[in-house]
Amino acid sequence: MFEPKFTISNSITKALLEIERARGFLDAAELKEAWIKDMQSEALILEAHHSTHIEGTQLTFAEAQGILTGKSVKGIRADDRQELLNYKAAMDFVSEYMGKKSEITEELIKEIHKMLVKDVRGGTLEPGKYRSVQNYVVNSLTGTIIYTPPQPSKVPRLMEEFVDWLNKDSDISPVLIAGISQYQFVAIHPFLDGNGRTARVLCSLCLYEKAPFGCKSIVARAKHWMVPIS
Repeated sequence: MFEPKFTISNSITKALLEIERARGFLDAAELKEAWIKDMQSEALILEAHHSTHIEGTQLTFAEAQGILTGKSVKGIRADDRQELLNYKAAMDFVSEYMGKKSEITEELIKEIHKMLVKDVRGGTLEPGKYRSVQNYVVNSLTGTIIYTPPQPSKVPRLMEEFVDWLNKDSDISPVLIAGISQYQFVAIHPFLDGNGRTARVLCSLCLYEKAPFGCKSIVARAKHWMVPIS
């Protein structure tokens, strides 16, 4: 069974306390709906922009903001736009899923992956299916292999154990669970492509699932605050 090993340093403890203070403020404060809307919209734009930027999109933050708020943005690559919209769709899907089921399942993770790679990089490489061949993490500049994931035959068992751990009752901070989930997922590298994007959405899902009720209700309403995109 998967049992993560980690050390909580003084700096991590300090950061967790700061997060708890901020969360406590949000739980106690009676914020205006418009303020919550602005904060949530900005957070979603930042998340979608930076996560896709890591993967190589060339959009500026202003361009990403324009696309996600329904504006016409010209002079950008179609793939960059689609990858950004895919990320938003996956985050919307996560917010809709929250509260309907009590567990994170392998099928849910596969569905997230399919959304993220639709019509972009990885979209032709068996979306939503665990890899059946060996893959590698390669330095894009030198071509050097910097990480070799587990053999494909081990992926189903590793993912089953990983998801079982995610759904266990735990006294570990939700922030640490989210971080561990991202680390372990990319370590397994279960898909041929799109693992990083899927890991980051999964990280958000873990935070949503472990959040207090008040925070959950804010997240669940987020999808209604973004300007619809045709």
